[in-house]
Amino acid sequence: MGTFREPPPRPFLKWVGGKRQLLPKLLNAVEAAGPFRHYHEPFLGGGALFFSLARTGRIKARSYLSDANSSLIDAYHGVRDESEAVIELLDEHKLAHSEAHFYAVRASVPRKLAKRAARIIYLNKTCYNGLYRENSKGQFNAPFGRYKNPLICDRENLRAVAQTLRDVDLAVRDFSQVSAVAQPGDLVYFDPPYAPVSKTADFTAYVRGGFGADAQERLAETCAELAERGVRVILSNSMTDLTRRLYGESFYTYEVSASRRVNSRADRRGKVSEALITSFPVRGDGRLAAETRPVDRDRRAAGNIPGPSAAEPAVIVRRLARQWLLENRYQDVAALIDEVTRQWKVEGKQTRRNWWQVLAGDAKGNPRVVAGRRFPVLRAAQLRMGMPVTSGAICRNPDEEVPPVTVTGRWRKSL
Repeated sequence: MGTFREPPPRPFLKWVGGKRQLLPKLLNAVEAAGPFRHYHEPFLGGGALFFSLARTGRIKARSYLSDANSSLIDAYHGVRDESEAVIELLDEHKLAHSEAHFYAVRASVPRKLAKRAARIIYLNKTCYNGLYRENSKGQFNAPFGRYKNPLICDRENLRAVAQTLRDVDLAVRDFSQVSAVAQPGDLVYFDPPYAPVSKTADFTAYVRGGFGADAQERLAETCAELAERGVRVILSNSMTDLTRRLYGESFYTYEVSASRRVNSRADRRGKVSEALITSFPVRGDGRLAAETRPVDRDRRAAGNIPGPSAAEPAVIVRRLARQWLLENRYQDVAALIDEVTRQWKVEGKQTRRNWWQVLAGDAKGNPRVVAGRRFPVLRAAQLRMGMPVTSGAICRNPDEEVPPVTVTGRWRKSL
């Protein structure tokens, strides 16, 4: 029995962490987001969600697709702008396909766009496990894969992809640049290299430089800023303590199950828990079990806030942080927050920060700088964020009650 394939257009590249198997849950989240204007995907990869939305007519305006991997974007540009030339070159690769040809193509550095696109597609279809990997010099270095009959040239799909990409904005961009493009009412889907679930499970070699903890924190800040401006955000990541710390207080988090086949040990491949994170609640058919946000749950139990609200969850975090500072002898720190907020207002910026994250410092316990102002590192903030307390962290009030730490033991599984 053959493997089921969606009708075109569908992803023309295999990509580590591809989202085809999670599409039902992602589409459910898109449905919950409601009508949107422009679609943005800053970690493009194989583009499974984009192609599914395009295939089903849910994209009504221009889409913005980007990635930090220039070779990947070359492939998309080549298929869109020179599809027939790419198809002809892939036919040539198919006829010449062998291990020797694979390594000759891998070592080549073509100048023309069509040749660069065909090279990436050919290597992607014939390398080991479809694993796109770059070394420190930005060179593709995955080994030869021993497939019996790889589908090197899928003419029908490539032509359908070219048509679908005709009016799409394609660019090599850092994910944070989506903030300059996305507008209120737009939908942004982030599918970054995942936070590692263990020291040996960290694979972020899609592009030179990797994607470490600092990048994960920068991504969380970008998501928070977009959500504050009324942009709808969906994000996929691994279910880890880091993910819970970065998103648990300001976003809705759902635990989903997915199969993963990239691991050095075969016995560690298979079903894993992943986080589906949204700036809005997902309801409807029950395929996702909603998690109450810890800040809301604790404060609602104390009678401090009304019932659940889907609007601007970040505002709750901001107000709670400033109030706690004023009650525990940190008036100067609260004044810094007020200064930054006033500056943003004067500049016409609708920027948002999770102030607890700012006051906890970075992963090494160093102070953070926001809008040119250096914020002290507070012991209470580090405890609240689930971070180790560093030697330089400040505690002015020995009787201060640390705000509730994000709960990590009440996550419910969905189907």
